[in-house]
Amino acid sequence: MGQERRAISFREWSQQRPRRSEEVEWQQQDELVVLCLCRSDWVARLLRWLTSRPLYRHIELDEIGGFVWQLCDGTNTVADIANALQQRYQLSRREAFASLAEFLDQLHRRGLIRWEEAKKE
Repeated sequence: MGQERRAISFREWSQQRPRRSEEVEWQQQDELVVLCLCRSDWVARLLRWLTSRPLYRHIELDEIGGFVWQLCDGTNTVADIANALQQRYQLSRREAFASLAEFLDQLHRRGLIRWEEAKKE
């Protein structure tokens, strides 16, 4: 069976800390951030042999995506990142959180980030 997902409040979500996956290599190229997804497990090698599919894939993030990616270091909360977006790109709070939610969800679904809950103090 699939893993159960517990619904969390906006407040709980905004205090989570996105962390980049260690399996993703990345580099900054001018204004862009380029991610390299490298798979070398036996399934990837078999698919490569059967379909000529590459073992790696590059994803280019635009300036805003790259800005967010760099902040996904496990120390910044979602709220911290949204605040940085608001300040840097003159977005409203709603725009920053809505855009960030969609982008982080895509990164998470692709296995590029994982969620760390805020530490209890």
